[in-house]
Amino acid sequence: MSHLDTGAGSHDVTAREPIARATSAPLSPDASSKPVGIRDVAKLAGVSVASASLALNNQPGVSDATRRRIAASAEELGYRANPQAQALRSGRTTIYGFVVRNLANPFFLDVMSGAEQVASESGATLLVLDSQYSTDREAEHIRKMAAQRFAGLAIAPVGAGGSIRLWQQLRPGAPVVALNASVRNMTGVSLVTPDNAAAVALPMRRVAQLGHSSVAFISAPRGLMADSDRLSHFRRLASQLGLRGQVLYSRLTMTDVGRAAGQLLSGPAPTTSVITNSDYTAHAIYKTARQLSLRIGPEVSVIGHDDLSTSELLDPPLATIRVDRLEMGRALMARLLDEAPSDDFVAPVELIERPSLQPPETNVSHRVYLHR
Repeated sequence: MSHLDTGAGSHDVTAREPIARATSAPLSPDASSKPVGIRDVAKLAGVSVASASLALNNQPGVSDATRRRIAASAEELGYRANPQAQALRSGRTTIYGFVVRNLANPFFLDVMSGAEQVASESGATLLVLDSQYSTDREAEHIRKMAAQRFAGLAIAPVGAGGSIRLWQQLRPGAPVVALNASVRNMTGVSLVTPDNAAAVALPMRRVAQLGHSSVAFISAPRGLMADSDRLSHFRRLASQLGLRGQVLYSRLTMTDVGRAAGQLLSGPAPTTSVITNSDYTAHAIYKTARQLSLRIGPEVSVIGHDDLSTSELLDPPLATIRVDRLEMGRALMARLLDEAPSDDFVAPVELIERPSLQPPETNVSHRVYLHR
C-alpha cells in the first residue's frame, strides 16, 4: 500500500545465539534422553543440592576446595545451567531481546552481528525477533520477553515507539535502546542511529549540484514511520535547494516499494532522482525502472542507504550512504549492558558516489511508460 503526498514546497509520495532449551548434556550416550540436573552434580561431588547451587552460581557459602570439586563434577557430567530457570529463581537474567521491523533487510543482520560480538564477550545471550512491520506482533514480542524477565530490550520500532512504552511499563528500570528511531517525549531510552541530517543532506545537495530539478524520497507510511526526522530534513532541504520534492509513502517491502515506484516513475512528470531509505528498497526501484525501460543513472538516479556489500555489484553500481553497521550493533549492545555511556550514539555517514547517480538527461521524451 502506498501514498503519494504532494504538498507545498515539497511533495510527499533468527536468533544467532538462541536461548538454551536444554539444561544440560546427557549423563552418558545410553541416557541421552535424560538431561543432567544439579542433583546429579551434587551426588557426584558428595555435597548437598544447596551447596552445589551456591557453587555453580558463584555465591558464597562453600569452601574453595568444595567449590572446585563441584565445578569438576559439573564439567565431567557436561552440566549446563538453565538461564531461564535461574532468572525465575533470582529475578536476574543475562538474556536480552532485540526486536527488528524487517529481518529480510540485510542492514539488521549486520547490526545484529555487531551486537552479538559484544554480547558474547560479556557472556550474555541475544534473542532476535522480527515484528514484520506489525505493531501487534511487536507488542506481543514485548509482552513475552517481559514475562520471561529479559534483562533489556533493543528495538527498531514500528511507528512512534508505543512498544517502548509498553516495555517500560512491564519491565520498569530495565534498559531499552532504540535503533533507527527518533523517539520523542520519552525518557530512559538510549538511541543508536545514523547521522540522519547528514544522510539526507549529502545526497540532496549532490542531486542539486548535478542539475536535477526533482527528487523523490521513500518513506514508511506515517503510522509506521519511526525516523520522522529524516522526512523533516528532506522537506527543509527541498525548499532550500529549489527542488521539486515528492515523498512516496509505502510499506518498506520489496513488493510494496516496487508497486509505489511504478506510480512514481510512470506519471506525466516523473522525478529524475530517488533517495531511498535503504539499499534493500533501492533494489525495488531498479526492478521497476527496468520494467519501465528506464536507464538507472541517465534517466533516473537512485541513491541508497547502508552501503551493503552487494550494492556495488548492481548494474549500474548503486550510489549510497555508507554507515558502519557493525559499530552500531556494538554500540547498541554496550548500552544495554551498561558498558558504555547512556547518551545517544550517532554514527557518522559518507556519500559513496557510483554510476546510479548521474546528471539528468535533457531529453527524456523517449521514455516508455508501460504502467500508464
